[in-house]
Amino acid sequence: MSQTLSTVVIHPLVLLNISEQTTRTVAQVKRGKAAVPPSSLICGALLGQQSESKLEAFLTFEFKLNSTDNGAEVDLGHFTARLEQLKQIFPSDELIGWYVVGTSMQVTSQIAQLHEQIIRSYPLALLMIFDAALADGSVNADGNYSLPIVVYETRPPVRKDQAKLQWYKDANAMVLDEEYFVECCSMESVPLEPHMAWASQLVPLKVAIDSGEAERVAVEHVANISQPTSDDMLEATLSAAHSEGSRIGTFLSSQRNALEMLYRDILLLKTYVKDVMDKKAPFDPDVLQRVQRVLSNMPVVRNDQLFDLAMSQEETNYQLTMYLAGITNAVAAVRDVSQKSNVALSSARARHAPYVSPNQGDSMFGMMPPFGSSGRMGRHRGFPGFH
Repeated sequence: MSQTLSTVVIHPLVLLNISEQTTRTVAQVKRGKAAVPPSSLICGALLGQQSESKLEAFLTFEFKLNSTDNGAEVDLGHFTARLEQLKQIFPSDELIGWYVVGTSMQVTSQIAQLHEQIIRSYPLALLMIFDAALADGSVNADGNYSLPIVVYETRPPVRKDQAKLQWYKDANAMVLDEEYFVECCSMESVPLEPHMAWASQLVPLKVAIDSGEAERVAVEHVANISQPTSDDMLEATLSAAHSEGSRIGTFLSSQRNALEMLYRDILLLKTYVKDVMDKKAPFDPDVLQRVQRVLSNMPVVRNDQLFDLAMSQEETNYQLTMYLAGITNAVAAVRDVSQKSNVALSSARARHAPYVSPNQGDSMFGMMPPFGSSGRMGRHRGFPGFH
């Protein structure tokens, strides 16, 4: 890993895994099915790749913590086994750092002690803090949604006064000059002055969220499956009304979801371009080139009236299809009721035909022979018409 970084890219799977681990741990602790984690820390490893001056985090796995007199430490045996298993599946990924779930963006003494243990084997490991208090969607001073994460880069070791390291070794000590320094492995070949130590500085980095098409579809599914909208409930009701389901309904639902995702992506690109023009966002030629490529692939509507007419015609055709389906269902229901009524009437006529009044003559349904004819079923002494 390089010693100077500019951006850390976090993929959605990392945030989903951290959120799932946090929710599962809290739920198990509340139900009494799991013990409280040592030092109440929820943490794990970050796996990813490096390209030029940018790091990308793709995967995570949980740490197993052991309680000690000084707090907690990572179970190295469990850590090594899990890392080897994931490397067999994802050989191109490597350990780039670790994450911890906290209630603020600050580096606490417990986090610093764990980080000191990790950088003994990985001197330049990143530290990512996931702020659970901001996970519900907080808004910063600019009116935009802020990410609930902060990533610290571990700089190469330098000589530093030991007073800089007392903030996490002594509970009563304070952070000096708002700079975080943690002690790292010493270089025995280089002598140190008294009251000096080798320390690495933790510097916050710029964080970005990136995802591919497959990741966006997966995140969209996870985000919507637990909170169905009114349209989804209506669609489920209509699907339940038709036992065999509707293929055109499924097709239209997938098309609607695709259009919604496209609409949100276009709004995001529009907002980014506007912020770049207003100098609120950094100018990135690569991103703007991709935006131009997307715009060049969009269909060009030369005549708005013809486009509106075509959309109106499509809407009319869809409504006519729905009306036709409704009428067909109504006709089928009427036919079903008519068939059942004829069956019930035939059964009743066969059972009570000998007692039908002679004043009726022909049946009101035109299905019974005249009274007194040879076709009359049964015999009754009160009516001379019977032979």
